[in-house]
Amino acid sequence: MGKTEIYNVVLIRCGETEWDRAHRIVGRVDLPLAPASADGLTGSVGSLDGTQLSAVLHGPDQCLIATAEAVSRVTGGKLKRVPELMDVGMGLWEGLRTQELEEKFPSAYRQWRERPASVSVPEGEPMREATDRLIGALGRALDKLRHPDPGVGVVLRPMSFSLVLAWLTGEDVSAVTVPEGGAAHEWCEVSRARLREAREGAGVGG
Repeated sequence: MGKTEIYNVVLIRCGETEWDRAHRIVGRVDLPLAPASADGLTGSVGSLDGTQLSAVLHGPDQCLIATAEAVSRVTGGKLKRVPELMDVGMGLWEGLRTQELEEKFPSAYRQWRERPASVSVPEGEPMREATDRLIGALGRALDKLRHPDPGVGVVLRPMSFSLVLAWLTGEDVSAVTVPEGGAAHEWCEVSRARLREAREGAGVGG
């Protein structure tokens, strides 16, 4: 039996941490789910109830793991840890409240809210490089799955969710804005060939 040529992928936004609720920039900081978010997680992934997944891919953060476990319980998908599916590194901005950022650097903050890919965050990870990393990791993880049907869940932090969704749907990654709410999950189709071309090419984040 040959490998699957088209993958059905459902991107799933992870639950909130206390920093999210306090409007702090999280980035790569490893935080657990906020108690209120953890309590409501079963309800928030309930829209996937009745959906069968072969696997649930997730990064190494506590909030990603907890969300993936909740999705796994609902869908039956086998948990697969993929370290490279961590969120975009926000360097020296991590831990800052967005209000602080706006007061200290109003121009940079406004530009980051509207077009984050155009901002060089001090010691942070460029959005295009983050997209390359995320799509490369996704492609490799999908290629390793023996049974990717009927679908594969991918749990991501909000910014990573937006970047991967833009790439999968053919949108300009450089036009992605900082997410505010939005769908808890989104189904996409992607071909094995396109993922392979992205990994072998010069990059996917342009």
